[in-house]
Amino acid sequence: MTGDTHLMPPHSASSQDHVCTVVGVGLRAHAQPAALHALWAQAQALLRGDAAWAADDLRPCAVAVLDTKAAHPALAAWLSGIAGSAPPVPVRAIPAADLAGQPVATQSPRLQARYGTGSVAEAAALSAAGPQAELAVPRLVAADGSATLAVAIRRTGNPACGIAAVVLPHATGPSQELQGAPA
Repeated sequence: MTGDTHLMPPHSASSQDHVCTVVGVGLRAHAQPAALHALWAQAQALLRGDAAWAADDLRPCAVAVLDTKAAHPALAAWLSGIAGSAPPVPVRAIPAADLAGQPVATQSPRLQARYGTGSVAEAAALSAAGPQAELAVPRLVAADGSATLAVAIRRTGNPACGIAAVVLPHATGPSQELQGAPA
């Protein structure tokens, strides 16, 4: 991440406003949970550095991933590691067609050619967060290049973020509850 990147903090118009925080993840076949843990720690540190973020804003409301990667073992292991005693973080499986046209900050020619977007992580996060979502943390890349992570936010009065749950039969563990489209 370059020094000129600006984080988009939530606006604190009212104490009743909820900031729906969606973490977008891009995964290669060889990705390991440690890569996702490191990326999430980096994103949290960046978000904590901005005084406008409340502690509750740092717990993701959902994780968004390309639908073909929703059952990736690294994703399930990472999610079980961040769940702790809290309820599991739901996963939203995003079809590749929904990635194109998202207003991403990163422009990878390889990903543009394959998915119609410059960043799978950014586009997945924005798609799952819904209309009026903003990129809070642009794509971060794991040291080994196996995973990417980005954070999108959407201000809403509903702590549930309006994301309807759909259970996919092939998923197991913390990633079992996959999310449908925002309401």
